[in-house]
Amino acid sequence: MDSKPDKPAPPAAAPPQQQLGDTPVAPWEMPTPAEKAKTEPVREALQQAVAHVDTPEKADQVAESLEQKAGARTEEDVKKTEKAQQPPAKTGDNLDKAAQAVKTAAQTAPPSEKTSEVIAETGQKIAGAEGREREALAQAAQEVLNPEQQGVAETRPRRLLREAFIKRMKPYDALDARLYLAINHLPHNRVLNGFFYTLTLLFKGGTAWYGLLALLVLRNPKRGWPVARKIAVPLALSSAVVEFPVKAFFRRRRPFIGIIQAMVIGKKPGSWSFPSGHSAAAFGGALLFSRFFPRFRWLFFLTAGLVAFSRIYLGDHYPGDVLSGTLSGVMLAKGAERLDDKLDKAQGRRRRR
Repeated sequence: MDSKPDKPAPPAAAPPQQQLGDTPVAPWEMPTPAEKAKTEPVREALQQAVAHVDTPEKADQVAESLEQKAGARTEEDVKKTEKAQQPPAKTGDNLDKAAQAVKTAAQTAPPSEKTSEVIAETGQKIAGAEGREREALAQAAQEVLNPEQQGVAETRPRRLLREAFIKRMKPYDALDARLYLAINHLPHNRVLNGFFYTLTLLFKGGTAWYGLLALLVLRNPKRGWPVARKIAVPLALSSAVVEFPVKAFFRRRRPFIGIIQAMVIGKKPGSWSFPSGHSAAAFGGALLFSRFFPRFRWLFFLTAGLVAFSRIYLGDHYPGDVLSGTLSGVMLAKGAERLDDKLDKAQGRRRRR
C-alpha cells in the first residue's frame, strides 16, 4: 500500500502565472501586475499547504475536513457571509486583507488542519471578492491547485487530494467525477477557452435561440411570428423548469466545489449543478427549431452538443448533469409542444362552432 510518507522533496517551482488570453477574461477585468503581486502570499500559502499532503491518509483528512467546512453551501451563500463580515474598503485593500487572512490561516492552523484551512480560507475570500480582485485571487488559487491548464504536469499531492475526494463519493458520483476529470483535463488553450466560453455565454437560458427567433421575425414577419409563438413558450418552459425547481430539489454541488482538481474557465456559477440548464435549453431549442427547419437539424443538434460539452470543458458541470439536462430539455420541450398543439386544435374547434 502507498501509505509511507515520501522523503522530503525540494520546494516545488512556482507555477506559471496566467496571462491575458489564457482564460476568457475581458482586458478590463484582468488583474494588473500590482494586483497579482498582492496575491503572492496566497500562492505561497497554497503551495506549502498542498505540498504537505504526502500520504493518502493526509489527503483523506483534508477531504473530510473540507467537506465538513463546505456543508451544503453554494458559492453564493459564502459570498453573502463574506460581504456581511467585510466593511467597505478602498480598491485593492480587499486583496491585502484576503492575502493576510490566508497567510494567518497558514500560520495559526494546527499542522493536521493547515491544508484544509488554507484552501477553505482561500475559497471564502474568492467568493467574497468582486471584479479584478476576485479574478486575481481566483487565478492565484488555480495556478497552484490546477496548474495543468498552464501546461504543468500533475504532482503527487494534487493526485492524492483528487483521489481522496473521489473515494468519498457514492459509486455513481465517483464514476461521474472520473468522466468529468477526463474531459475537463483535456488540453486547454486560448482559442478553445474563448470559443467554449463564448458559446456557453450565448446559450445561457436559451438566449441565442431567442435571438434567432428575433431575426426570423425581422426578416419575414408573416412566417416568423407563428414560428416564434410555437417555439418561445416551450423553450422557456424547458429551461425554467430545469433551472429552478429541479435544481433546488436535487441540490447537487458544482464539481469545482467537490473536486479541487477541476479547471474552471471564467466565472463560477453560484447555483446548484444537477441538471444542466444550459444543456436543457440547448437541446430543447434544437428539437423545436428542427420541427420548422428540418434541413438544418444537424446544425441545431451539433450546436447543442457543443454547448453541452462546453459545460464540462469549462468545469461547471459533471457529465451526468449534462446528460440529465439534455434529456429533460428534450422531454419538456416535446411535452410543451404537444400541449400547445392540443390547445390550438381546441381553439380551432371552438371557432368553427
